[in-house]
Amino acid sequence: MSHEPHLSVTSVAFPLMGGDNFPSRPLPLSLEVTTVEEPWRRDEKLCRAVNVLIPFALEHKQGILVIQRDYGKYIVRVDQEVPCGVTHETRHQNLQKGKS
Repeated sequence: MSHEPHLSVTSVAFPLMGGDNFPSRPLPLSLEVTTVEEPWRRDEKLCRAVNVLIPFALEHKQGILVIQRDYGKYIVRVDQEVPCGVTHETRHQNLQKGKS
């Protein structure tokens, strides 16, 4: 995998269990995306993070969840609750409203 300077890995995951369909090797299941300094590049950075995770999501027959944690801070992760081939977006429950 190529080095992505605007993405930081927040979880290099854990060995997944479940037989031949889930190899026991570390997989990047979650990426943190920060766009506070460059909000105009938000979509580009989020798209890049989703594209990095697509192979892992497909391999494990799961979807991708994009969570806005705060202004300009996102977590993009492979999620078993999201159907394979689908990307869902949500806001973290503690996201402060009206933050300036």
